[in-house]
Amino acid sequence: MQKRLGKKEYWKSLRTSDRQEALRIAPSVVADARAIMNATFSKAEGIRTTITEFAQDHEQALFREAYANHVKGGSDLISEYESSAFRSLKEFADHREAVVVEMIARLRVERGVNPSIKIMMLSLAEANGFNAPPGSKAEDTLRRICVESFIEAKRNEVALLKGKAVHTSPNPEIVDPASGRPRDFTPLRSLLARPPEEPVSLTKLVEEFIANPNKIRTPKTQKSIRGSLEVVIEILGDATSPDEITELDCERVRDIIMQLPPNFRKLPALKDRSIDEMVRIARAKGMARLTPTGVNTYLKWLTTFLNWCQKKGKLTRVPTSFSEIRVADPERKEHKRLPFKDEQLQTYFHSRVFTEQDRSNCLFWVSLIALWNGMRSNEICQLDVADVLEIEGIWGFDISYISASGDDDKSLKTGASFRLIPIHSRLIEFGFLEFHARRPKEAKLFGDITRGSDGYYSSTFSKKSNRYLAEVGVHGRKQKFHSFRHNFRDALRRGRVDREIGKALGGWQRGKTEAFDIYGSGFPLEELAGELDRVDYPRVEWDHLVI
Repeated sequence: MQKRLGKKEYWKSLRTSDRQEALRIAPSVVADARAIMNATFSKAEGIRTTITEFAQDHEQALFREAYANHVKGGSDLISEYESSAFRSLKEFADHREAVVVEMIARLRVERGVNPSIKIMMLSLAEANGFNAPPGSKAEDTLRRICVESFIEAKRNEVALLKGKAVHTSPNPEIVDPASGRPRDFTPLRSLLARPPEEPVSLTKLVEEFIANPNKIRTPKTQKSIRGSLEVVIEILGDATSPDEITELDCERVRDIIMQLPPNFRKLPALKDRSIDEMVRIARAKGMARLTPTGVNTYLKWLTTFLNWCQKKGKLTRVPTSFSEIRVADPERKEHKRLPFKDEQLQTYFHSRVFTEQDRSNCLFWVSLIALWNGMRSNEICQLDVADVLEIEGIWGFDISYISASGDDDKSLKTGASFRLIPIHSRLIEFGFLEFHARRPKEAKLFGDITRGSDGYYSSTFSKKSNRYLAEVGVHGRKQKFHSFRHNFRDALRRGRVDREIGKALGGWQRGKTEAFDIYGSGFPLEELAGELDRVDYPRVEWDHLVI
């Protein structure tokens, strides 16, 4: 192959410094190089492709090649004239025109069944490595191509002899009507040698998007992305190319998803139904619809996926942005989750788990830590015993993604979540250090919390906590376990805790700064502890928990 190709390797400039443009161009360039190699091999081995019907691009390639084979340039025609017996170029041109008219008339009468046309057909088939079986549609098309390209070539020869670039009604598929120059073409042999294009699959692209090594995504996030985009794919169709997705398509996705009820995949009436059927049934039964936040989750991943497709050269232009198609939410973000009222806190922390002093129950300590230290539920649930440590006389929580067991079983919401914070003095009064001392050193802090199928410890805990909140009577649409964190935020304000220290304690982002370097130039643990002790809930009775 190296001898036949005359080279050992292919080098091809993409003629661009733009990475996105290079990604778009590269697959086509690689396909062309492979096509050349495949065509060379097929020709050398005498391999022919049997074609019973030509594709449109194959037909066009043959048309242009046949025309290029037949047509003569101006210099060739002048040479013919000079070697002829005609006394003037006009006389020669008129004679050639008469001959061409006669040839065209004869070809039309014969319908291309002519020895000369047959030779042209065999020559094209030989040059491009294919067979067109007798009686097939491909044979009829090939004959028509040879006849029409021959006629086109002869007409243009006459036009050139008469000083014109092109005849009066040229075929624009074959020649440029302005200049008369033949159109460029890729030989059919090369087209046939191209590797078959993989069918478009949005599902496959989504899996590539989810597996993007530039992004660190937890199993839970991956599951969420996949679930959202599976709905989008069902609406758009798996075989839809990203480049075919329009702004109207994105709006259609939004409008359909807006009609779906919450947890629609789990509802018995909708299980195993298509999206269209779900919408119809939900409408007929008057089911509640997804909240704007729920709908926007789907739209966020759709637009993020489309942006990724553009970066990968799968999409020329992103048809819309999240800000353009998102659903406006009449409810302010801060009102979606409310803190517990003082009387609700009193009810909850004087309920069975706390009056019975059931300190081995995860609900006991996870609830108290969430309220007094403001930690997220998963941050608490995934704690190792080793994450509770003493530094210069101050006990603290080391919140990180590093697991004592060496397993990859921890995750943090943001860079700011990575922090070392003091344990609130009230938790120590309630006996937290004694509880910690009784736990095996290499174990998880809460042995009764198992890791969920999504990789989060908080998943299994949230089910248990929501049931208990409902049992106690403090569970509502806007009041969940996360409400304890809202209580903590309010307590920070009430205690006039320094704003930046408050953000450090709660692991909230500070503007565009994601990581809060509590180990380096951040706030000393002693200063954090002093501010944290300002957090208090004076309208709730706590004496029954003190040991």
